[in-house]
Amino acid sequence: MNRGKETPAGRRFQLFQGSGEGEQLDRFLAGTDPILMASLQREEHGLLRSRKRRWGFAALLVMGGLAVFGAVAPVYWLADLLDPKAGLAEKAAANPEKEARVLTEQSRQHLSENRYNEALESATRAAQLAPGLADAWIALGDCQMKNYQSALSEQAYLKALALEPGSSRASLGLGSLYLRRGEERRAEEVWLRGGVDWKLAALYLLQGRFREAELRLRPLLVEGTEEELLFRMAEAARSRHLDPGLRSLLEPEPTGLSEWADLGWRLSRQERHQEAAAAFRKAVARVPRDVNALSGLGLSLLALNRTEEAGTYFHRALALDHDHVLSLNGLAQCLKVEGRPGEAIAVWQAMAQLYPGVNYGTPGLAWTYYELRDYPQAAVYFSRLVKRYPYDVRVIDALNIAVENISPMPH
Repeated sequence: MNRGKETPAGRRFQLFQGSGEGEQLDRFLAGTDPILMASLQREEHGLLRSRKRRWGFAALLVMGGLAVFGAVAPVYWLADLLDPKAGLAEKAAANPEKEARVLTEQSRQHLSENRYNEALESATRAAQLAPGLADAWIALGDCQMKNYQSALSEQAYLKALALEPGSSRASLGLGSLYLRRGEERRAEEVWLRGGVDWKLAALYLLQGRFREAELRLRPLLVEGTEEELLFRMAEAARSRHLDPGLRSLLEPEPTGLSEWADLGWRLSRQERHQEAAAAFRKAVARVPRDVNALSGLGLSLLALNRTEEAGTYFHRALALDHDHVLSLNGLAQCLKVEGRPGEAIAVWQAMAQLYPGVNYGTPGLAWTYYELRDYPQAAVYFSRLVKRYPYDVRVIDALNIAVENISPMPH
């Protein structure tokens, strides 16, 4: 494993590799990177088009109402409805930074609910409204990383660190991105500068550097935290043993090891599965051991109802990484489609052991038990989903039905 070392205080924050390091960093320090802003504008235009389509139907519905109410409704209300961007711009003109902060919080909320497109839309707009606000760039970096836009995500985090060099949140995100790409030394250097001790401890545990992990964890435990994960990490450091379940929790989900893989995931998020499959095939051809690309290809084929072929790619991915969460979930979905729900449940239950709490397999368990009319088990997993996604009406309704159908206990 690569091992980084802490650099002397005051050393210039160098994160770029290769030629043009100083030039690229100076661009960020001087102002907004024009290439990054162009990328933001492209993202916004695509998101805005889809948003306008959603609003268009609503506009038709209210036109009749406007004829009745006439001048009672303010003119800017109609402008907001027909062109949300224009309405937002008008409101933001008076205090763009305040509006950007609101959008940043909206973005984080959407991201916590796995509403990736809406999160990216809010963060993109926030960064455009207030390019000097580090929090907006951090939120944008988080969204882009979730949307497999690795290069743009790195630029956004670097912009945030240029604006606010001591930001632990920007350091957390950038280091996580590097670790996902397998660049352990760069992740360590970023976390050392940002003082992100718990991530350093996780990295050291993965590398077998138990003493260093223990030193990083000690002050976190003294603060009286109730985080179960930190206690598990501390026990692993003390015993000098990292069990497979904890390793699975600490290992990052790998990002694509090529631009083709990142493109595949972006297309997959847009439900352009045929194009996504083509991109993933090129990714696998370029890097045959790219577990995430193999899993992405499997999921794209599954969405295209090519279940048997999809299964071969999940098996290939699991041969390289036996507890890869996306591939396990994909394999379970294949088994269910093939009419083998019991085997699918077994895979999802194994995932629950590896990844406690809500994970990719939790919805599969909830809905499969529900369809099998095993309502007590369905209620267990739906209740977990409701806690994570309290505004998901479909899950709430299913939980209520499951609870209603649970037979009362005999006296």
